[in-house]
Amino acid sequence: MYKAKVNGDIGVKGAKVIGNQIPLGYKKTADFFVDNSGLGSESELAYTFDGFLKEVKAGYYYGISEVGQFQVYISEFKKVSRAIAYKEQGIESSKLISKSCRVTKYNNGDLTVKLYATDILQIKSGKIILSSGGYKTVTTKARINQFFSGKVYQKNGNWFIDYGDKKAIEFFDGIEL
Repeated sequence: MYKAKVNGDIGVKGAKVIGNQIPLGYKKTADFFVDNSGLGSESELAYTFDGFLKEVKAGYYYGISEVGQFQVYISEFKKVSRAIAYKEQGIESSKLISKSCRVTKYNNGDLTVKLYATDILQIKSGKIILSSGGYKTVTTKARINQFFSGKVYQKNGNWFIDYGDKKAIEFFDGIEL
């Protein structure tokens, strides 16, 4: 995300694509529909870039939530305290265990292990959900196995799961155990 240093900060043009997730520690304050072709006019539904710049506020953060052929949605965020963010999202604790992996425990007992932008292991209402996010890498497998009571392993290029009395279950993204 890009933090605007002054009102109308042109540097917001370098905002990164963040998708629809609200980053932990931030609260979404607005969404803007902005022309990115450079051909828009003030009379159209989407802001021109110059029109959008008039809305950019110093101290707020901006990230691109959606990209279309000629327009983008840019979300505006303000930073909130970790305690407020946790309370609003029902989080008991959240810990970064490596540069790219975070374990989050929720007040209701659920747990999520996120590797980069993928929830690779979720425990929701007693169900275990596994996903590689399409990245069946050694690291993904290692992180799943670090927190999973079963085992994910690879044989002949395919992933399998041993869990409880179930052996050699073929792995697929979104599998529930």
